[in-house]
Amino acid sequence: MKALHVNVADNVATTLKFLPKGDIALDTVLLQDIKQGHKFATTDIRQGKTIIKYGSHIGVAASDIKAGQWVHIHNLESERGRGDTDSKVRKIIQSRLIHPETAHSDKKYSLMGYRRGDGSFGFRNHILVIPSVHCANKTVEQIANSIIYSDLSATQETNVVYVTHQHGCSELSYDAAQTKSVIVGTGANPNVYGVLVVGLGCEGVPAEDVAKEISERAPYKKVHHLVIQEVGGVNETIKQGVKIVKKMLAEAVQGKKTEGTLADVILGTECGGSDSFSGLSANPSLGAVSDIVIEHGGSVILAETTELIGAEHLLAERAENEKVKKDILDTVRGFEQAVIDAHADIRGANPSPGNIEGGLSSIEEKSLGCIYKAGSQPVTAVKAYAEQITDKGLTMMNTPGNDIEQLSGMAAGGCNICVFTTGRGTPTGSPIVPTIKVSSNSETFRKMNDMIDLDAGAVITGEKNTCEMGEEILDFITAVSNGMLTKAEINKQNDFSIWRLATTV
Repeated sequence: MKALHVNVADNVATTLKFLPKGDIALDTVLLQDIKQGHKFATTDIRQGKTIIKYGSHIGVAASDIKAGQWVHIHNLESERGRGDTDSKVRKIIQSRLIHPETAHSDKKYSLMGYRRGDGSFGFRNHILVIPSVHCANKTVEQIANSIIYSDLSATQETNVVYVTHQHGCSELSYDAAQTKSVIVGTGANPNVYGVLVVGLGCEGVPAEDVAKEISERAPYKKVHHLVIQEVGGVNETIKQGVKIVKKMLAEAVQGKKTEGTLADVILGTECGGSDSFSGLSANPSLGAVSDIVIEHGGSVILAETTELIGAEHLLAERAENEKVKKDILDTVRGFEQAVIDAHADIRGANPSPGNIEGGLSSIEEKSLGCIYKAGSQPVTAVKAYAEQITDKGLTMMNTPGNDIEQLSGMAAGGCNICVFTTGRGTPTGSPIVPTIKVSSNSETFRKMNDMIDLDAGAVITGEKNTCEMGEEILDFITAVSNGMLTKAEINKQNDFSIWRLATTV
């Protein structure tokens, strides 16, 4: 097979390998060389007419396009998120032309993890050292590293981890509230045994308040805080911090794992460094995982609101009720309006330059491939950024498309395992949530094997279907619960970033 038509309604196809001018694919003579993963027209498309992929609009023709011509940003105009042309969100009426089947599995997945006092389930059992404000970053690093690089007893699943960030002071009230929410949620995550919060003493997000809220949300958890100005300086804070963390680590390594099931999973789904194959292989495979986790009583998070622009009609059709449907549409359109208010073309920011090089031409095309991660189960809730996940089934969380800000938001919401699909490759990981990388193509998997766990390229070649690949991902999740480290964990990718809403003041 040389190229793929996703839906019978499509008027473009995606090449599965480089195709030279004059070659024939899907009964179409190519009028230009077409790079791997890029699109060509399968019929003549007049200027101003809709270009369709995945059975939905991905833009309009900026000029007349002949069958066999390359279709990309030079002749495809996005209709969404275009502040350079619009002043408000365009209401483009579309209907679903694809009705994917819900993946199903009778297989029993037996997980092993750390059962918490509130019934939640941890894949890991770490001690987290976290600053309430960026002024405490270096102190946090020195406390954690004093133990990480010592001969103290620790395991791969029970160790000291830390994060740093650039927030916690000089923020407007809603930004300070969001910063606090993310730090609290990160500390309360079931993958964390205990927390030390370190503050300076004059910040807008006080360490004492953060520690108190973590304890209120997770009363079973060991939580301490130190304030540099109150303790008497950096050196004394490090000394006391090391003592506190050593004690928590000694307790944590005594923890015993118990059995769990997919009903204990809060699965974060993410795609980053996407290419045109992401929506054809890795994301649909992750969608099968999402369906099966939900079928077995678990929870799934679909985030990246930016990457739902142009696909929200599909998600809205799956809403459990009218309120959820309205929440989906309001959230996506509100985010898009913020993009439009920036008075710029969204292309270049999203899709990024790497996405565009990988064959993605518009936010609509990227979104339509992105949404496959969520499978086909109903949407049961819509949550704000970093808000705690309380519903079984599929929850949409309002996050930016930025990989690290999104992953940090899901972790703060309680995500205990993440599957991250990538076409171009990315090392991103979380300090507390095991993050499984799945490549959309085999070339990226081979080239970046030190940071990618699984290869969905076999779906492109036809060696596997998305359900089979989904089962492989589920088996990998099981192995991670039994102590196997993800590549991101091996590489110590303790990435952490908070979505900033306004300027520093």
